[in-house]
Amino acid sequence: MDYFQFCESLRSRLPGINQEALSAWEEFVADMNTGDPRGAQQMRGELYVEMLLIQQDYGDELATSLFNMGVRHTINTFELPGAAEMLSCGMDEAALYDEITSCGWHPPEEHTQRVRFILRNLS
Repeated sequence: MDYFQFCESLRSRLPGINQEALSAWEEFVADMNTGDPRGAQQMRGELYVEMLLIQQDYGDELATSLFNMGVRHTINTFELPGAAEMLSCGMDEAALYDEITSCGWHPPEEHTQRVRFILRNLS
């Protein structure tokens, strides 16, 4: 997924996301995929799917809030479901970021399969 497609698709689903967060996430994607445009496209696709699933599972407000946290903190795409769960339980942003970065969070295999299925069908 190219940057323009990513922005347009995500904005159509979560109109409350802000440009500053989009820029921060794109910088994160670029940092993680230096010199690898295909890797960046794949990572944008993964980020998009994770945000769609979070929106579906937790609602627009939490998904938008989590995405906009990217202005201050970006995390691996596979850690987003755990972050959404922690936010839904009332954990504040600073504690959430500390928890994710110190302990990590890995999704159950079913979630990983769900993301892969959606990504295959996006193409």
